[in-house]
Amino acid sequence: MGLWQPRVGGKPGTLLPIMSFTAAAFQLSDAQLEQLPTQIIGQASSAFSRHHRGKFGFGERYRFCTRGPQRFATARNQWEELTAPEAPVLPNGLRASAPIAFAAFTFDARSDADSVVTVPKFVLDVDETSSWLHYIYDPAEPIGNPDAIFAVFLSELPTDAASVGEEPFTPIAAQMTEAAFQDSVRTAVKMLTTGALDKVVLARDELLHSAAGFHIPATMRSLAEHNPTAWTYKVANLIGSTPELLIARKNDAAKARVLAGTVDRTVATNDQLIAEQLSDSPKQIFEHQAAVDSLVEKLSPFATDMQVSKTPFVLALPNVYHLATDVSARLTASTSILDLVAEINPTAAVGGTPRDLALDAIWQLEAQAHGMDRGLYAGAVGWLDANGHGEFGIALRGSVIEDDHHVRVYAGGGIVEGSDPAEELAETHAKMRPMKHALRVRKMASGQDSVIIPEQA
Repeated sequence: MGLWQPRVGGKPGTLLPIMSFTAAAFQLSDAQLEQLPTQIIGQASSAFSRHHRGKFGFGERYRFCTRGPQRFATARNQWEELTAPEAPVLPNGLRASAPIAFAAFTFDARSDADSVVTVPKFVLDVDETSSWLHYIYDPAEPIGNPDAIFAVFLSELPTDAASVGEEPFTPIAAQMTEAAFQDSVRTAVKMLTTGALDKVVLARDELLHSAAGFHIPATMRSLAEHNPTAWTYKVANLIGSTPELLIARKNDAAKARVLAGTVDRTVATNDQLIAEQLSDSPKQIFEHQAAVDSLVEKLSPFATDMQVSKTPFVLALPNVYHLATDVSARLTASTSILDLVAEINPTAAVGGTPRDLALDAIWQLEAQAHGMDRGLYAGAVGWLDANGHGEFGIALRGSVIEDDHHVRVYAGGGIVEGSDPAEELAETHAKMRPMKHALRVRKMASGQDSVIIPEQA
């Protein structure tokens, strides 16, 4: 089922005439780059970036939502209908480019949450050597030269005046409490003894409250600054910094990074402890290999050649260590990035194995038993263009903005035979730490917004 939601007016579920978009782009000069705000991710309405490079969307031309088992196919088809086949003649200094959208898809097809695709007005594309500004517009719309487009872009950037305050946010509720999570882990371990399941990933949530209100621009800047090796993302009300690349496609090449197996950096404080608790741990190695095997199996039908790291490496993040494996593939045809995402989402790293049985167990232990529908958490988040290229990460180390004063954070862990409920709970605390550390809240004082840095982070 596809739900159309326009930028202005109308209601979700109202079928409206389909608009059409094309795009033009130009490389920013040094003088133009100097006019951009530092940490521009704070002004972006959508983002998918790493090392301060990547795609940053501004404004919104259009938005549509999908649900159900066909949410990826519906999104692909509607996105194709939204993109015009040819661009009109362009003024000097502009070149035709493929329109770009940002998207976030639910973890489970049974979710009551919407998967969302948003088409920005501008996309800033930053790589190692250059920065390009893409302008997405209706082909019937008059278009100016690069200087005129850049002037409009600057004039429409949100303002962001902020200063430091004192009041922190507080956790007020959870759908899956800590006690309920540990009970669910015990139940999952019992399920595993039957032999039908090899691994199931369970998660929990915390609802955080700020009386003054959360400051999302400052939060995005903090996420990018403190997690430079992760992919910092923002799509609609979903934000975070994920260390796990679900899949990326450029031309006929695809790549992915699998993370499974975790140890808190406050516990593993030297190389020997890291090895004992991660790279030499049979439990951690089994959990990781299950995730790698699952990805390879799902990706193989699309590939003529695949390269998989022979042994996992230890990836150091600010809060945890992970076992990691990089996978690359040569694709058989011009497959859309959404076709690949549809096939491999959710991975064993966030679902379990066998996948369908693990998803049923998660739905039973989380949604049915405790009312915790993961929604966009642990689903796919990233960007795609009209040529079928794109990058998607797994929506981890993040949160959902429920309103100005409430943010819900999530974290989970892989449960295998022998998993200890207390240890799994401690792992979720470690995984929530980056999001809590990055969150900023605002305080109205003397007519000025203030960014509050919580002490408990």
